[in-house]
Amino acid sequence: MEKRVFVLSAHLDDAVLSASNRLMQPGTTLVTVFSGMPPDDVALTYWDRLTRASSSRERQRERLAEDDEAHRVLGCDSLRLGEQEEQYRSGPLDGERLAARIGDVIGRAAEVWIPAAIGGHNDHRAARDAALAAVEAAPERPEVHLYADLPYALWYGWPSWVTGREPRAYLDVDAWLDGELSYRGLDPRRMTRQAVELSPRARALKEKAMSAYRSQLPALSLDGSNPERLRNVLSHEVAWLLEP
Repeated sequence: MEKRVFVLSAHLDDAVLSASNRLMQPGTTLVTVFSGMPPDDVALTYWDRLTRASSSRERQRERLAEDDEAHRVLGCDSLRLGEQEEQYRSGPLDGERLAARIGDVIGRAAEVWIPAAIGGHNDHRAARDAALAAVEAAPERPEVHLYADLPYALWYGWPSWVTGREPRAYLDVDAWLDGELSYRGLDPRRMTRQAVELSPRARALKEKAMSAYRSQLPALSLDGSNPERLRNVLSHEVAWLLEP
């Protein structure tokens, strides 16, 4: 019997960018939290303007179609909670209600993958905190992995413990990454590092899945305009096993 594994994604592209290797494994379900349509009367938001959208609602429809395309490439099951992301919300998010919704979905999961909220995006942190609350309320605590949010975790590239290369002179990327985890409300002392180098097949599948998010890649500098960032996203993925 396959164990039930859930990978939570704050937005429509986050888990594919950050945890594609886990999504490719059998028995994995991708759960996207903030995937709802904007209100009818929403003004064009900053991010949608940045990505040259003419309508936030039309852009969201486009992004949902892109997301479907990416999931077909990876072959993972998926579902969406339909919550509105921060740029479309008119009021505060009810964290307790969100935790209950996530808890209803993950049920008796054996393993849950959650964004670490590196970079500090409010939606990433809200999804993380609600998922951790759902885990604590679960009848049996699943194994919890916090994955590095890409591309935000690559501000200085991967640390040497990920790549195996010599550390850079005058730059301690490891210290920055641990500091970022602490700053975002996590305790690195409870987190065991996990780094995977994507195989040629996994890399090719991830690159094909990522290419589906054509409306978002330029604004994330993942359209080839920043070759080093793109190489890093396609070469490794990082997570931390969270100790109880």
